[in-house]
Amino acid sequence: MSGRPHLSVRRLLRPVPLAARGAVLSGVLVLTACGGPVEITPPPASARAACAKLAAALPTKLGDLAPVEFTPKDSYGGAWGDPPVTLTCGVDVPDGFGPTSGCDVINGVDWYAPAKELGDNDADVTLTTVTLTPRVAVHIPAKQRGTTSAAVLIDLAEPLKSSLTVGARCE
Repeated sequence: MSGRPHLSVRRLLRPVPLAARGAVLSGVLVLTACGGPVEITPPPASARAACAKLAAALPTKLGDLAPVEFTPKDSYGGAWGDPPVTLTCGVDVPDGFGPTSGCDVINGVDWYAPAKELGDNDADVTLTTVTLTPRVAVHIPAKQRGTTSAAVLIDLAEPLKSSLTVGARCE
């Protein structure tokens, strides 16, 4: 990853536990039966303006992943690669996150992933920003973990920080 900033946190880059395989935040990623475009849940009305601003700032490529078609276009998200890494804007507080939960800071963005998703290299992981408003979830398929997920989180950091409201940082 020459030319990219060094990540100080590596815990999120490990694969997800087998028990968590297929366990994705509700509505984050649904593929159509015909292999058509990735379906991304649109944000609630209260988050639409901020999510639209973020969507306009998203990079065309994430790491080496080319963009793929997603629907509906007013979901203000994104999809890249095969299998696709997806970004959903305007998500709820992730299951398992609470006042005593930890988070990992990568390039100035605070991310939370359920502990059950962090230990199995063969499983998907969903990372959620926990100090940005609105919250954003990034679903990374098992095949895209490792250096690809590092590049994804690095490439998303600036658009997230410049487009969304940053709240109190994780401690």
